[in-house]
Amino acid sequence: MEQVASTGRPVQITVTKGYELKGFKGDTPVTFIRAEFNQAVLGDSAKITVSSEGTAVYNFTASFEFSPEGGITLDDLAHKPVFLTVTEVLPKEKKQKDEKTLILGQAVVDLLPLVEGESSFETMAPLHPVTGSPLEFPRSGGKQCTLEVKVSVAESLLTTAQMVGGNLLKVTLEAAYSVPESFFPVGPLQNYMAGLQVPSSGEKDYPILFKNGTLNGNHAEAKACYERTVSFVVDASEMHFVFLRLGHIYLEEKEYEKAKKTYLQACKRSPSCLTWLGLGIACYRLEEITEAEDALSEANALNNYNAEVWAYLALVSLKAGRQLEAEQAYKYTMKLKLKDETLLAEIHMLQETFGFGNPSF
Repeated sequence: MEQVASTGRPVQITVTKGYELKGFKGDTPVTFIRAEFNQAVLGDSAKITVSSEGTAVYNFTASFEFSPEGGITLDDLAHKPVFLTVTEVLPKEKKQKDEKTLILGQAVVDLLPLVEGESSFETMAPLHPVTGSPLEFPRSGGKQCTLEVKVSVAESLLTTAQMVGGNLLKVTLEAAYSVPESFFPVGPLQNYMAGLQVPSSGEKDYPILFKNGTLNGNHAEAKACYERTVSFVVDASEMHFVFLRLGHIYLEEKEYEKAKKTYLQACKRSPSCLTWLGLGIACYRLEEITEAEDALSEANALNNYNAEVWAYLALVSLKAGRQLEAEQAYKYTMKLKLKDETLLAEIHMLQETFGFGNPSF
């Protein structure tokens, strides 16, 4: 991007208030804010006592010089954020000389609007607690801690010609689906960051970091994303997993026809135990018992240690009236320790209804 020809201009960061704050030593701690940018400390605020409602009025302003001729450039503003750290000042104990402090949390302010031609903008920056901070556990209202921040310059850092002819690359990461189980921690919620390396024709590549990601179990958004992917991807080596996840969502939402169609596509492209299992479940729920048994048999042939496959084979055999096969499938279901209690209860209900299928009868 073309650099601005003029010399240093101050960029001001003002933190007016903090909300939903509390401290290690109670709900009305004494706190201050430290502002940092480009690995340099810009300044500390005055020490402010948090009100009983969790609000602190800081009215703290820090600044740095934008100077593209040999200092902080547009590139720095585009990919380096301002860090705002909230620290608690602990009450002094008897005979204590030095002041003790503990960090409560940190907020991140993206300066990209300045590179887009804005001369000022305001934001409510989430304050992310450090490990062990009392902010990990919200106040009674359950709202996240935030800082009210305003960023401003005297005039736009870009001319009209630069805004029109600029080559600013913007990448948005909306969501990540089917995250591994290790992403679900025991204890307070965590924030996640994703990154990618952007090729550049210049001297070096720049990393792009997507910050402040939180886990969200929104199946509707995930389903829409998978459906879009399936609709426009013609040939992709990683589509197997997309089919599995989309089919699973359809099964959970009892859209069995859509689940059947999705798993059929997966079985044709890259058959596996799980694709045949999904197809077998969809067919069973549609009362297509013969098709279900065919699919489940394929799944069992690929992996005869899957307890869920044996469980559905037990259901199919019960519906088909085949006692010996129902008992054998049930025996392997139990031997392999089926974890789905709801599915196990369904098997027991059918066993009681038909009067067979459980060797202990």
